[in-house]
Amino acid sequence: MSIEKTIGTSVEVTLGNEKHVVEKLALGRYAQLLLALKNLPTGALKEMQSIDTENEEESIQAIIGLIGSSWGSVLEIIAIGSGIEKDRIENDSSIGLDGGIALFVAIFEVNNLQGVVKQVKNLFNRPTA
Repeated sequence: MSIEKTIGTSVEVTLGNEKHVVEKLALGRYAQLLLALKNLPTGALKEMQSIDTENEEESIQAIIGLIGSSWGSVLEIIAIGSGIEKDRIENDSSIGLDGGIALFVAIFEVNNLQGVVKQVKNLFNRPTA
């Protein structure tokens, strides 16, 4: 399993013998992704917000916890973000847990989800005139 960044708009993920490119989402798909994230249980959403993609070990621990507590929602997020059908993600042994985690991290990074959440928080914390 490996992840390689390419110019910030895509990430290549190796799934068994196949390479899959996770691309930055267009706004319509991004809206679908945000809705799927919104539907995560509160504890899972807080866990996801704390993921530090610079620290691989912490990222993996956080994602494993997220998968354990919110499996159906995580599958939906990976399907939306990767473009791979949900049924394949759930049943293809060449993807497996390691591939699912790699896809999730790639989606998180290439779409700058941590930065987007931070910007939204800043927007709502602005003083009003």
